[in-house]
Amino acid sequence: MKNLCISTNVIAKICNVSQGTVDRALNNRPSIRASTKQRILNVAKQYGYREDIKTDFEGVVGYIGVIVFNLNNEFFPELITELEYVFRQEGFCAVVMMSHYNSSYEIECIRNLYNSGVEGIVLCSVNNGPEFENYLKLFDIPIVAVGNKISGISYVGIDDFAAMREVTENVIKRKPQNIVYFSPAVKYPNATAQHLRYEGFLKAVGNSKYSVVTDIENIQDLYDEETVIIYSTDYYAVEVYRKNSNVKVVGFDNISILDKYNLPIDSVGYSVSEIAQGALNIIKSKKSDIIEVDYFINER
Repeated sequence: MKNLCISTNVIAKICNVSQGTVDRALNNRPSIRASTKQRILNVAKQYGYREDIKTDFEGVVGYIGVIVFNLNNEFFPELITELEYVFRQEGFCAVVMMSHYNSSYEIECIRNLYNSGVEGIVLCSVNNGPEFENYLKLFDIPIVAVGNKISGISYVGIDDFAAMREVTENVIKRKPQNIVYFSPAVKYPNATAQHLRYEGFLKAVGNSKYSVVTDIENIQDLYDEETVIIYSTDYYAVEVYRKNSNVKVVGFDNISILDKYNLPIDSVGYSVSEIAQGALNIIKSKKSDIIEVDYFINER
């Protein structure tokens, strides 16, 4: 990709006008011909002119972009809340966009945030692979992955593999007759965190009897009491729990609704505020880093 951003000086050279003329065109000031103004605006759009965000709010020193899948999973509203809080403490505002699990739109979100002048981007990504990694490395602002790891890109989060392995080992100690692992996300190749959790499950389960379910329609209405169902996220655990309240349920992410409604679901917990602070620290330092946050298992 050429010309991630372009300065007003370069636009002036391309259009063979003064930098002052470019400034008048971009800021809708008078004393400029309509044809010249339009030509400058066309060049600015074509080459991805990056206009700095104006910090109109008192005390705001800059903006940081946040891209999440959606707000259906309670983890994302909690993450956004914590990010906004830690950003504010340092004078930054959060600019939130959602990819809706659309890989093309996610790339558009990244480009739009960059061109609007953000200081960095916190990214819960649906994209992955060498091409996407190379694309992200073209940007001259820090990009921090949260949730799904991206090779060569800064990351803040937990060891998903180790956490799920430990959860599964705890389940096996109960000697259940049957173990069910439920995760629709393992069908998607770019769901890195979900695949790490699945690998952690497989590592721990060994030769124990188990089955894997990826579609909610295939979750049975009734399992016997000797069955344990392990969910790759609490979002799935809560969604399906009402159909299987007679069995032991284990989830992941320790969302607050579990305690709010006193749901007997064990879950892997971790500090979202530490994740948010870690992401901010990387963006402020402008240095690549991998920050691993501690996890714990909340047994209910």
